[in-house]
Amino acid sequence: MAAITERNGRYLVRVRRQGYATVTRTFTRKTDALAWARRVEVDMEAGRWAPELQSIPTLREVIQEYRQVVAPKLKGASTYRYRFDEFERLPFANLSVNEIQSAHLARWRDQQAERLKAGTVIRKLAMLSSVFRWAQMERGWVDSNPLSTVRRPRSDQGRSRTLSSLETEWLLHAAKSSKASWLHPALIVLMRSAMRRGELCQLRIRDIDSAQATAFLADTKNGSARYVPLCPQSLAALLALADAARGRGDELLLPTGAAGSVSTRFKVTVARAQRMFDQAVQEGLQEPIGGFLSDLRLHDLRHHAVTAWTSLGSLSLAELMAISGHKSTRMLLRYTHLQATSVAQRLASLSGRQDPPS
Repeated sequence: MAAITERNGRYLVRVRRQGYATVTRTFTRKTDALAWARRVEVDMEAGRWAPELQSIPTLREVIQEYRQVVAPKLKGASTYRYRFDEFERLPFANLSVNEIQSAHLARWRDQQAERLKAGTVIRKLAMLSSVFRWAQMERGWVDSNPLSTVRRPRSDQGRSRTLSSLETEWLLHAAKSSKASWLHPALIVLMRSAMRRGELCQLRIRDIDSAQATAFLADTKNGSARYVPLCPQSLAALLALADAARGRGDELLLPTGAAGSVSTRFKVTVARAQRMFDQAVQEGLQEPIGGFLSDLRLHDLRHHAVTAWTSLGSLSLAELMAISGHKSTRMLLRYTHLQATSVAQRLASLSGRQDPPS
């Protein structure tokens, strides 16, 4: 059957029928789109349909259609806009999509790798690969994905940045002086609950259950809703945010709009905390510390939270997964090396209770 979708004043027709490859065509008038769709369906039913020779779009045109048809359905779609803008400016974007060779993409990869970290290049390649895969599987514009033979850069080790107790103290101190009064409690939540930035930005007043000490996340990175267990400090901070939201007449806990504004405030606050600390050093109130609050990202607060709870050695793996929201232990195991000291201490305390294995 035919499906017609209007986009920017044009009508995309997609005809699917068992025994035939999906046929698509774009029209400027809906009446033309309807007439063509009916003709194709009649010809298919009568067994006389022969695929028309379609002009192959350029890579730029493919990207433009992909971002209209597919990208809006992706999680975090709003943050992908700048990436697709970049893809449309690729030096080979004006070539027909079936003319793009692996060599084009390999050269572009090498140029990217000269100025960007491996993880960033890998993510760009993955996004562009999804465009080619869609062009192959859904549109038939390419016979194969040229990125399938392009080697990905070797990924760096996952970040393991956490905060020292002194960094935490000065960061929260600087957050208290921020014009954004919500920032201080928000940082407490992120540093203790292991929520992601986007998850916190979506929280509403009704999602906080003070009696059960939980927060309900309806939309998470892995696609499953979950309840986050809250320690007393996280719960108090969320309730403070909820009170402020009621005062604004708002349902969302954070008055930030796009989640990116949290990152912006965080960067400003880190810089302020560094200046405050340097001033304290100059006044002889603090000892200088190399790399104080350097190379710190907002997402590191999640790592900090999981690391802190893991290092206690008192929570089971299932309990840690309930906090972090990991569906498997593979990612959570990144944090287990941090327990080595505490495990050694526990082994020492247990060594007198039983003989070591022979």
